[in-house]
Amino acid sequence: MLEFSVIERGGYIPAVEKNKAFLRADGWNDYSFVTMFYLTVFDEHGEKCDIGNVKIGFVGQKEEVSTYSLIDKKFSQLPEMFFSLGESIDYYVNLSKLSDGFKHNLLKAIQDLVVWPNRLADIENESVLNTSLLRGVTLSEIHGQFARVLNGLPELSDFHFSFNRKSAPGFSDLTIPFEVTVNSMPSTNIHAFIGRNGCGKTTILNGMIGAITNPENNEYFFSENNRLIESRIPKGYFRSLVSVSFSAFDPFTPPKEQPDPAKGTQYFYIGLKNAASNSLKSLGDLRLEFISAFIGCMRVDRKRQLWLEAIKKLSSDENFSNMELISLISKYEELRRNEPQIQVDDDKFTKLFYDNIQKYLLRMSSGHAIVLFTITRLVDVVGEKSLVLFDEPEVHLHPPLLSAFLRTLSDLLDARNGVAIIATHSPVVLQEVPKSCMWKVLRSREAINIIRPDIETFGENLGVLTREVFLLEVTNSGYHHLLSQSVDSELSYETILKNYNGQIGLEGRTVLKAMIMNRDEGKVQ
Repeated sequence: MLEFSVIERGGYIPAVEKNKAFLRADGWNDYSFVTMFYLTVFDEHGEKCDIGNVKIGFVGQKEEVSTYSLIDKKFSQLPEMFFSLGESIDYYVNLSKLSDGFKHNLLKAIQDLVVWPNRLADIENESVLNTSLLRGVTLSEIHGQFARVLNGLPELSDFHFSFNRKSAPGFSDLTIPFEVTVNSMPSTNIHAFIGRNGCGKTTILNGMIGAITNPENNEYFFSENNRLIESRIPKGYFRSLVSVSFSAFDPFTPPKEQPDPAKGTQYFYIGLKNAASNSLKSLGDLRLEFISAFIGCMRVDRKRQLWLEAIKKLSSDENFSNMELISLISKYEELRRNEPQIQVDDDKFTKLFYDNIQKYLLRMSSGHAIVLFTITRLVDVVGEKSLVLFDEPEVHLHPPLLSAFLRTLSDLLDARNGVAIIATHSPVVLQEVPKSCMWKVLRSREAINIIRPDIETFGENLGVLTREVFLLEVTNSGYHHLLSQSVDSELSYETILKNYNGQIGLEGRTVLKAMIMNRDEGKVQ
């Protein structure tokens, strides 16, 4: 029979045991509740396995009573008044490596909510559940991701959903399907709308935000594609909704954030606007938000690893690499060692850490600062089945950094089983996603139409992509317009080239030859 021992923080764990589990108390104050333990087991073969952090609460628990003070220091089965939940997906991944019998006996013995999901209905109003155990975890993860990996199934899942908008004054009916396929090449977890300014891209994104934050609205809603009849997505289909926009001129006011997983889909906003006052955030506000998100990433091993991986990928940009941002971790650990009496979620710790790393933040350009802030906050809040809506990421980013950011975002979504939808007018975004994930947005008065590009977009030439999406605008503006004027003057190819002192690129010369050929054949340009 499996036996449990509960030990103090730093307590002794023997090197050799069999059918034993050790719960080492952490003492971490999780918003006033002390529920954390670290689980180490010796299986039926005597193999030692470090499983990870688990939170254990009990019915009627008050903030001043820690779980450690009440739990028996040796037991084989916790009473039904207790319930437990692993802190992250890695806890269940590690458990999945144990034999089926051993891991299920262990989880039943500590009243784990993944193997006892029916208990949730009985304890849903317990403060310790909502404040501590469900912090960073949602009900959909308990029923979905955690249960899947515990049984050895893949962490990821496909998405099949549509955004629907009913006709209203000034707008026509609109249905936009989205399909995300696990392990597809290229990845299909980033979708995008592209079109000229004013065609309705941002309006579509804002409607999506409303469909999640106000699910009773009948004007716009999400539905599942894999049903024979139209069916709205169930509550909690998306773990969280994250909207990202750094436009100071967008009239849209973001809703108030909803970070409580017990209330359903969480909502997070990343951008310049202060939802409470409908004003713009100061630079200091944004830096403090970054610090808070960074600390959130450092507190959870999986998030820390994802943040490190993201920074390494973004370091393909030379300026980003030169900032040595990975050193922020050593600064964080140094402050923890020097100020052990201050909890990391204390405002005092945030202020001290901000003072320590100001020099890193002050030397960053606005583009690099926005990328760092955005990816850090995304790592902190994106979880299973998160939907990320990003409005015009190209506004502050040069093309190479934009490409690096999109690859990093895709990898994060892959790790977290999420999906992003981007509104853009940059062909660089098209170049990073396949045709099956791209919609051209066309507008004629109140009618908005969406169509797929005629060509494959992933890895295509930027000039080709620009003409594909902005054909009319391109042929009537920029260098096309200047060359057209020269052609209309009945000049020869050689004369026009001479007039420009030979300063026409290869693509421009190809366009010029085509214009002259069409002119000489009597075609109207």
